[in-house]
Amino acid sequence: MTPVNTVARRPDQDRCADIPDLVERAARLLPEQAPLQTFVHHNTLHAFEHLPFDDAVVGAARLFGAEPFPSEAAFSAFLDSGRIRPEDLEAVTEPVGDGGDVPLVPGGPTLRRFHALRLQHLFEVPRGPALSWLLHETDQRARFAARLGARRRTELLEQARRDWAGPVSPEPDARALQGQLLGRLWDRLQRAVPRVRDTGHPPPRPRDRILAVTAADTDELVHPLLIRLSAAFLDQGIAYWPMPERERGFLRAFRRLYGRAGGPPDRFLRGLAPELRRQEAESWTAERTVAWALTELAVPGRDRAAAIQATLLSLRGWAGMMRQFEQRPDRAPVEARPARLIDYLAVQLTLDLYAARYTVAEHLGGHAKVADLVRPLCPDGEPAAPARPDLELVYEAFVLAQVMPVDTAVFADAGHATAWLAAVMSCDALERRRLLHLAYERRHRVGVLDALAAHQRVAPWPTPRPLFQAVFCIDEREESLRRHLEEHDPRAETFGCAGFFGVAMTYQGLDEVRARPLCPVGVTPRHLVVEEPVSTARPGPRTVSHRRGAWSRLVAVGSRTLVRASVLTLGLGLAYVVVLAGRCLLPLAFHRWSRRFGHGAAARPVTRLAIERVPAAEHGDGPLRGYSVPEMADLVSAVLRTAGLARSLCPLVLVVGHGSSSLNNPHESAHDCGATGGGRGGPNARAFAAMANHPGVRASLRGQGVDIPENTWFLGAYHDTCDDSMTYYDDDLTPERCRPAMERAKAAMAAACVLAAHERCRRFEAAPSGLRPGRALTHVATRTVDLGQPRPEYGHATNAACVVGRRSRTRGLFLDRRAFLVSYDPVGDPEGDLLAGLLLAVGPVCAGINLEYYFSHVDPVGYGCGTKLPHNIAGLLGVMDGHASDLRTGLPWQMVEIHEPVRLLLVVEAEPERLTAILRAHSGLNRLVVNGWIQLVAWNPGSGAMHLFRHDAFRPYIPETTGFPAVDRSAQFYAGRRGHLGCAHVVAASETAAPAARIQGRA
Repeated sequence: MTPVNTVARRPDQDRCADIPDLVERAARLLPEQAPLQTFVHHNTLHAFEHLPFDDAVVGAARLFGAEPFPSEAAFSAFLDSGRIRPEDLEAVTEPVGDGGDVPLVPGGPTLRRFHALRLQHLFEVPRGPALSWLLHETDQRARFAARLGARRRTELLEQARRDWAGPVSPEPDARALQGQLLGRLWDRLQRAVPRVRDTGHPPPRPRDRILAVTAADTDELVHPLLIRLSAAFLDQGIAYWPMPERERGFLRAFRRLYGRAGGPPDRFLRGLAPELRRQEAESWTAERTVAWALTELAVPGRDRAAAIQATLLSLRGWAGMMRQFEQRPDRAPVEARPARLIDYLAVQLTLDLYAARYTVAEHLGGHAKVADLVRPLCPDGEPAAPARPDLELVYEAFVLAQVMPVDTAVFADAGHATAWLAAVMSCDALERRRLLHLAYERRHRVGVLDALAAHQRVAPWPTPRPLFQAVFCIDEREESLRRHLEEHDPRAETFGCAGFFGVAMTYQGLDEVRARPLCPVGVTPRHLVVEEPVSTARPGPRTVSHRRGAWSRLVAVGSRTLVRASVLTLGLGLAYVVVLAGRCLLPLAFHRWSRRFGHGAAARPVTRLAIERVPAAEHGDGPLRGYSVPEMADLVSAVLRTAGLARSLCPLVLVVGHGSSSLNNPHESAHDCGATGGGRGGPNARAFAAMANHPGVRASLRGQGVDIPENTWFLGAYHDTCDDSMTYYDDDLTPERCRPAMERAKAAMAAACVLAAHERCRRFEAAPSGLRPGRALTHVATRTVDLGQPRPEYGHATNAACVVGRRSRTRGLFLDRRAFLVSYDPVGDPEGDLLAGLLLAVGPVCAGINLEYYFSHVDPVGYGCGTKLPHNIAGLLGVMDGHASDLRTGLPWQMVEIHEPVRLLLVVEAEPERLTAILRAHSGLNRLVVNGWIQLVAWNPGSGAMHLFRHDAFRPYIPETTGFPAVDRSAQFYAGRRGHLGCAHVVAASETAAPAARIQGRA
């Protein structure tokens, strides 16, 4: 008997009850890439972090059709060049099980030795038709492998003579011996090889089943339309005509647009309009629409989750952007759209259904239904495909038996042949690439850790008290600038801090239309900081800027209309030809001329940041306007104490944010500061300096035990990592007593920028190898404004390590712009509280940068966005290939082509016990370390001993090398060299350091 208070449910309501949960589960696999303006690096496989790294990359590769590791061909080149050494291969091939050290066959190698030898003998195993042709059309089975050495060839011929079964007189020649030996070897291995079957499993998407039967791809009908709809809905002001009624959501806008009388023009959508009108009249939800479409597509209930996942992943770039607008509308470049992923799925499945109906009707006739075609490809009761020998495995084992130290006669025993084949299977292509990647990472890890250990024998050098200090972002691109600054002026001391400097704010500059967050992605800013002119009596520059913006909008909008576009094309065509020629032929000169022409005689007004919150702004809606004095004091205290600045402040402290500026570069924000959410860190540096100079803040800090001397002044600055220029903020406020130190710091920084540009130029093929430092700055400035330059800078393309500790540990060590340098003073953190907070920020951020570069390099098409050449910007959201494609995620090849895909090596100046306690207390960081997404090393602050985290515990690390090169200046080490370099001691960072020759002798 039904209870009185029970409401009857329709069957379709029961069918759609689990739809939201299935969509949420599938959404975890979608890219988390934000729109271009707020592009922030993240782990491409964020949804797999709960798995060990090796398992994750293999599983994701199968799901996304991508590559898990670099190719065998790439590793072969590394073996030939010495980038991977035999000792690395021996180290990564650990014993497997109890029989790992027992010979596979009598007189043969052990399994561990077999793996190490297999990694040294890399060759291509033909597949499918290629192998069939090789076996039937060539004499491959009757002659020795081409890679056979002379000694091994002699051994095999002796084996052949011993086992010769033909007439002994006359003595058989070498060709006959080869033929008989290899023929027997092939037959014995083929008899022992396991047989395989071709099993069929019905794919979850109806599209895939239809494609398998009819060879007609319904995605070719659906995707172009879905791409246009998604781009129009999410558009951020590029389109002249906005999508009608998009404020009501994607599904409602689709129904209104395609439900109009007359129907859509596409042939495959006949009959869609009345269906959409019916659904609109009956107020169908997105969940009901999804359930209806899956039912009509004959997707059984058990396959619903897989079908939804596969459908969303078929255009995962656009689906991921819908998800971003749904979860993070604050990251929209101009205006957030009411996007919902389930609406997007409902539209896609509706289009899939009509495309499937159309395709079925075209191939089976007008009365056929989708269910007639969408069926398992290998249903129960149908005879299975006949078993066949795995000839690819036979061929691989056949070649290996020739090149490895084994007597081929032992394979007459079927058990020995089976054991040999099993060993070959255990080191298949995927396992080889995994082991080779471990060896590749090991060689880099050994180079860095040995250099850090050796450097301690000559550091810290006795340096005088610094005259000024500079706090930089931890960004590895700043490593060279810091090093050159200390080389040029040994009285300088540098520190590394996350580039938002603790100031998590929403910021609006003087010329910016709307405010944007400048803080890590995971932080929601509560404070608004606005840049304001000191005097409003001179509005000229702002007026000029507004006029220029109004003119640009007039041209942009007019070019999209019929009449005005014709007039503008005729009237401005020649002018734009001149502009295009100037930007391409004389980019730097044209840029300087256009700036003078555009800005005219009007100078930018003097501005200040409205940093302090007035009492009237204490309450109200929206973010708090400015910071209170206690809030500012807490921010300044945290940075000074963590970095170790609180105990010894100089009269001048530079706070240097960074960013990048380049022309015609959609991924420009990917070169900006990740700590500011893909923004530029100059405003954060300026805000921090203003806070540290605030008298009230200093008074509050004294109460916390942090005393900033009265004669200390903080100066905010901004470093453009693309053209290596410096901008200083509020330097007119610098007290007279600090001006000599400020001028010295500016001069030293200018010289360091020249040297940093010179070091960067060695990686650019367009820059001459003998380029002088003065010309290097011009070269990088030209790349910045060159319209046709696909590589304005390489960004994080060399990142590989992160060192958390005192600068004295790394000062004077050449790290090739490959290390994030994070300042941390363990002496001032006896309980480890500061270290825990620091690692929770640094670990995921640096790992995210490192892993996105890893995956974009390993598979530039599957995980990256391919080459820049066909890219077009879509709606200020992302890039497409050509005029219509999936929204490409990841990094372009031009950003990652020189990258070495190794996992981040995180070296922390702390005891293993302290790091173990931090990992146990924080599951997110523990997951990254235990599952191997980053490599963690504990560097004891007292003894200098190192411990590498492996197999769930810290284990002692013993350096392999004690000698390293020493040079007087960095340029002597990298001069004339293009590729990645190792580490070296640079002695110019100390006025009292010993000469390079003397240090080299000590090493």
